[in-house]
Amino acid sequence: MKNKCLKQLCVIILVLIFPFSNVACTNDKTTSTNHPPEKTIDFRITWKSYSGRGEAIQKIIDLYNAQNKKSCKISLLSGDEDLAAIEKLMQEDQSKIIYMLPYRYVQYFGGLGYLADLSDPFAKESSIFYPQLFKLGQVNGSTYGIPWLGHSICLIYNQDLLTQAGVDANSVKNLDSWVEAMKQVEAKTDARGVGLVGADHNDVSWMVNQFIYGFGSSLIDESGTRVTVNNEKSKQALNFYKNVLGAHAQAGWVDHSGTEVMECFRKQQVAFEFQGPWGVSDIAQNGNPFEVGVIAPEDIGLYSEVGPMMLSLPKNMSDDDKDAAMDFIRFLISKPAQEKIMDGEYSPEHDAYYPFRVPVRKDLADSLVFKKYPQYIPFLQGFKRPSVDVPVPKWQTVKDKYYAPGLHQVMKSEISIDDFLTMIETKGNEALTTP
Repeated sequence: MKNKCLKQLCVIILVLIFPFSNVACTNDKTTSTNHPPEKTIDFRITWKSYSGRGEAIQKIIDLYNAQNKKSCKISLLSGDEDLAAIEKLMQEDQSKIIYMLPYRYVQYFGGLGYLADLSDPFAKESSIFYPQLFKLGQVNGSTYGIPWLGHSICLIYNQDLLTQAGVDANSVKNLDSWVEAMKQVEAKTDARGVGLVGADHNDVSWMVNQFIYGFGSSLIDESGTRVTVNNEKSKQALNFYKNVLGAHAQAGWVDHSGTEVMECFRKQQVAFEFQGPWGVSDIAQNGNPFEVGVIAPEDIGLYSEVGPMMLSLPKNMSDDDKDAAMDFIRFLISKPAQEKIMDGEYSPEHDAYYPFRVPVRKDLADSLVFKKYPQYIPFLQGFKRPSVDVPVPKWQTVKDKYYAPGLHQVMKSEISIDDFLTMIETKGNEALTTP
């Protein structure tokens, strides 16, 4: 009797438990079918994710994640421009990362075989960029980086000083008319003509190169194996920079970098300066003490130094992940996402947003977003005819060891222009031919 009762009790318990167990399994299966696990791919930028720029980029990612119908989420990853750190990530088989890289890093890692070849997948998209800009993401004809955002350098001017001096900015159409405008500013105001860089610093290299290219010279040949800068055109460019512009520059310019130039411009001590988009936003962030105007270097016969940031994928990324990553890249270079770049970064100090870089598509000048920011349009034009500061990875060593320090010596008259160019030709060719 006791065993019979026990048996009946067990049956009752099983009957009660089984339906709930069956429902639980059914729900799990339904969840698995209708909501598959979400794939995540990291997007490593060169700024901290919590910075103003990181937060601005996060908004663009949020827009993509909200619109994306595929089961892949993009997650923002803090980063920097530490070459060794990025190389370590690639060597450690970190394949689920989309990289934001300076163009020179794309060339470096592409040459080492770390990056996926994006030539075929983005063959059509190449037409939305200026050819010379798109070429900066290539190594030996293969595309390893897709342009996303960046900066170009423009000639920025203080409209108030020009007005005081009776100078029409539209009259500045070449180097000669620019020099005449500076003379007029100096005759009618207390300001100097131009903020110039001459220090042993990264800035002096890219600043001078705009004139090297503008005067018709180049640093190296198309093959990237021979130095070409030692010629008469480069001599003319260096003489113009040092002796013509130097005569209209701020006191102490031979020991100044871009930081000091920005300060002089902000204090209205100079009428013109070469800066990126931040040169415009810097004045806005300091209360708009004067109106700012912008001239594209191309309009006065120069080339614009550019710093495009590119989008790259590791070579060992799986095909599925690569498809998802390329979908995200196509979104980032689409018109809507490119326009979002101009939303800028938030400044808590001023409770306002300021552009920190510009988009790189060549068809955005007529976009509605630039009706709000018309002064930034010349920075788009700068990508058309770029002055390339590091044309091949090996040039970085030449620049750091000889080119920038040598330019500083030239500006201080410690070495002649001829001797400087001869040294660069010798040291440069040694570096380019060293395995």
